[in-house]
Amino acid sequence: MIQSLLRKSVALVPWRWRTAIKRVPLVAPLQRWLLARFLEKREFVHTVDAGPARGLRYPITLPDDKGIWTGTYESDLATRVAAATRRDEPALDIGGWRGFFGGVMALAGASRVHIFEPMPANCAQIRRMIELNPVLPIELVEAAVSDAEGSLEFVLMPESSMGKLTTSSFQQENQSGRRIQVRTVSLDALLAAGRIQPPSVIKIDVEGAELLVLRGALNLLATHRPTLFMETHSTELARDCRALLEQTGYDVRVLERNVRDICHFHAQPKSSGEEGSR
Repeated sequence: MIQSLLRKSVALVPWRWRTAIKRVPLVAPLQRWLLARFLEKREFVHTVDAGPARGLRYPITLPDDKGIWTGTYESDLATRVAAATRRDEPALDIGGWRGFFGGVMALAGASRVHIFEPMPANCAQIRRMIELNPVLPIELVEAAVSDAEGSLEFVLMPESSMGKLTTSSFQQENQSGRRIQVRTVSLDALLAAGRIQPPSVIKIDVEGAELLVLRGALNLLATHRPTLFMETHSTELARDCRALLEQTGYDVRVLERNVRDICHFHAQPKSSGEEGSR
């Protein structure tokens, strides 16, 4: 009974207040105690009730999925991604984590969302989400996106939801995790083979392999001009990715930069007039 009430209690808090509640004296510690005592590490299925993912049925395990439960997970970025997703056109979620952004794209009206994710634990969570939302046009591609088809070594990092290709420059000092072989694909090869259709929007979060993703998608970018949302994981990668995108005719805007040199880009194709004036 208590567990059921707590699962539903999030609906009592207006969406705009949900990120602030953790700063309210007395209320925040009580909330943390209740969640730890009755819900932590106990999976339950929840229908997101607010934000860009509203209507998404999702398997929640607290505390990892608290932001998804409250509808506040990366809400600014998710709102931008939803707004950029064109109805009845494909979208790509590269580095899908647990499927959240793929769900946002599908709810925004994408005709087909391909989620690319190589990490087995995350793939299991994405499959579960797909099962819970059978009407959403989501397809999981269990592979890492790179600049070539094949296979590469992948490091499972200490944080359970994170991993990276060994060729990634992200946290190069962190190479001690368990290693697995993963399949790699390139967007240009998939497009040429007809395994994906030209997307209207692409979200990229690949723990330091973002330049490889772009190099493997030069034809797609030059020909089909999708909107990109990208997280880069070092100052050097931000510089190199920005340079490549600008050379390909994109206007790149920084949405956010944090103290770990992680930078969020929003890249849109320049208009023909802008390109002609370069």
